[in-house]
Amino acid sequence: MGGVMSVRQLSVFVENKTGHLAAVLGTLADGEINILSFTIADTTDYGILRLIVDDALRAKDLLTANDYAVVEHPVVGAVIPDRPGELAKIARLVSQSGIDIEYFYLGGRNSLLVKAEEYERLEALLMEDGFRVLQSDELI
Repeated sequence: MGGVMSVRQLSVFVENKTGHLAAVLGTLADGEINILSFTIADTTDYGILRLIVDDALRAKDLLTANDYAVVEHPVVGAVIPDRPGELAKIARLVSQSGIDIEYFYLGGRNSLLVKAEEYERLEALLMEDGFRVLQSDELI
């Protein structure tokens, strides 16, 4: 089981200037890459666009060929029941386990995407607590 379950996330470094985000998204659109989930964090000089797409390998090749700096990371995707308290339950569970979370964000199809160094341990923890852990193709 282990890391086989993880979702492949691309982090794209985007200069924080007018039109640069549109250019990255346009490159993906031209390559017929479907974005399933994304989040962006910015600083004064650049933003980090984190993406879950329908074809991570092709998207990474396309972005790299267009001179974008791209890093691929495994993230954990889990289905979050649509009711109050579920995110708090996961936050408590992870906090009590001692697993260090770098960041998380909501994705499509009631999913939570979590970046942690110990992603295999996180997957196991969530499954033990009854959460359904997703593979990349389940987000499509």
